[in-house]
Amino acid sequence: MTGKEIIRLRGIGVSPGIAMGRALLQKSMAFDVKKETVPPDGTGHEVERLKSAVDRTRLELTRIRDDIRDKMGEESSFIFDAHLMILDDPSLFESLETIIRKEGARSEWALARVNNRYGEIFDSIADEYFRQRKSDVFDVLSRIYRNLSGDEEQAGRADTSHIIVAHELLPSEAALRLVPGATLGIALDMGGQTSHTAILARSLNIPAVLGLRELTRLAREGDFLIVDGTDGEVIINPSPAVRKEFLAKKEKYEKYRRELKKTALLEPVTLDGVRFSLLANIEMQEELRSAFALGAEGVGLFRSEFIYLQRSTLPDEDDHLRVYQRLAREAYPRPVYIRTLDIGGEKSLPQLNIERESNPALGLRAVRFSLQNRALFRTQLRAMVRASRQGNVRVLIPMVTELEEVIEVKEIFEDVKRELAAAGEPVDRELPFGIMIEVPSSAALVDVLLKDVDYVSIGTNDLIQYFLAVDRSNELVSYLYKPFHPGLLRLVRNVIQSAVAAEKEVTVCGEMAADPLSAILMLGFGLRVFSMNPIFIPRVKRALRLIEARTAEKIAVEAMKLRSAQEIEEYVIEEILVKHPEVFLGAAPLPNRVRGRSGGGPNSFHSHP
Repeated sequence: MTGKEIIRLRGIGVSPGIAMGRALLQKSMAFDVKKETVPPDGTGHEVERLKSAVDRTRLELTRIRDDIRDKMGEESSFIFDAHLMILDDPSLFESLETIIRKEGARSEWALARVNNRYGEIFDSIADEYFRQRKSDVFDVLSRIYRNLSGDEEQAGRADTSHIIVAHELLPSEAALRLVPGATLGIALDMGGQTSHTAILARSLNIPAVLGLRELTRLAREGDFLIVDGTDGEVIINPSPAVRKEFLAKKEKYEKYRRELKKTALLEPVTLDGVRFSLLANIEMQEELRSAFALGAEGVGLFRSEFIYLQRSTLPDEDDHLRVYQRLAREAYPRPVYIRTLDIGGEKSLPQLNIERESNPALGLRAVRFSLQNRALFRTQLRAMVRASRQGNVRVLIPMVTELEEVIEVKEIFEDVKRELAAAGEPVDRELPFGIMIEVPSSAALVDVLLKDVDYVSIGTNDLIQYFLAVDRSNELVSYLYKPFHPGLLRLVRNVIQSAVAAEKEVTVCGEMAADPLSAILMLGFGLRVFSMNPIFIPRVKRALRLIEARTAEKIAVEAMKLRSAQEIEEYVIEEILVKHPEVFLGAAPLPNRVRGRSGGGPNSFHSHP
């Protein structure tokens, strides 16, 4: 035995694989909240001091970006292009300068104030994708803060193999400290699937578990750790028997990962010849190359909010256009579905000054916000229409709840097209227009809505929460968040089959698409287009290639006769094991539900995103 207490912690597996090694603890950056002032005649010098720190930060970020590009490729360096955009946003420097001059404060205090302001905004956001952008802003501000004093950045010890343990690891810190071969794994208190540190870990194939909360309180320098980035578990001071178990699991996973690499290049077709299509959900055009290398056949969801997240001022039409044109050009001839601004409610942005609501999830957000801010909406639509000349752009409207919204949006959409055509702009007059099915009302009304749109995309993450009245981030009720709930599956099946009957395209966009078991079930419902985080495309393709569509159809028919989520999950797994066991064989690990019907959890084989 190790002689030390064995501790098992559950977190979020963000980069699959298993790492075993000694903990290397990293200290987190913190702002000094003490306010120091400068005399009135010294504020000009203080602003120059800040400018020098900003210039030094720009050089550092450029060096980091270029280094990452050389080591990992363009698809990973985009993170630091985003950081440079944050740094070079004029309004950021203006807000810092205003605090220095008005309050007679030193630059450190101004940075702390601005950081707190952004922190409050991001902390109030329920949506994880938006919340994780907090670390990018903090990263840029903390780098400026450090450069004010001229401190040299420490890359951390990398001479011996280790597992990085920290409260949080900022993207630029990760770029310096993640050394392939030396850094075996990552375990953090904070962070989630969409954080840029998670993206870097996946790019480097370093197993990582984030969101562990108490890890830095419980782990000590030199403790032996097991990091299971597939199941989202970290074990501190495991026994010899547990080490042996995870060594075998690690070997199995490595074999599985090699198979997945080969799968990315194979044709997306089932054993009985039914073709399916796998698309990528992305937030930056720099992710395209990586997505296509993983087997994506297009972009099923481009989150246009990113354009707003990179700046403190509102982007104008040309700002939007540059992004959409580059996206369309680099993806051509593959389709690109651009979602209009999904903001409001719990998703706030500093430049919009959105009023706080008592129940933001049910408030002014997405298309509701766009229809009440028409100038903003028209700006974005004009850019989309102008970018459509490439021929592969598609427009996607989020959170539609009724037909009136569709008609109202279409009127604006058509007016924008007429306006641009009259101005001599070469636009695609047949530019496809579709909606997101994310709330129960639009799902129930889908047969009516389909008459006025070209396609629908089912946003399962929001649909599950709204349909089951469950906030999956609330630990008190998250156990009720069940993608296999029979009521939800009936709703999803109805949307898919209604679209097929109407000969309209339907896509499932969300975690259910990235889950091999639910993907097989939806294949049985008639779904043929799946959109997901690109890293999960190979595993879904592998699962769908190893099954017959007619088997999936039979499983779906029988599964919908069952009464509970657990019965449905167990039935689907058992049927696949009987008819197509190769779907599971070679996968590492096998589903928790297969291994003893544990009931799984948010990080089981087919539930973690």
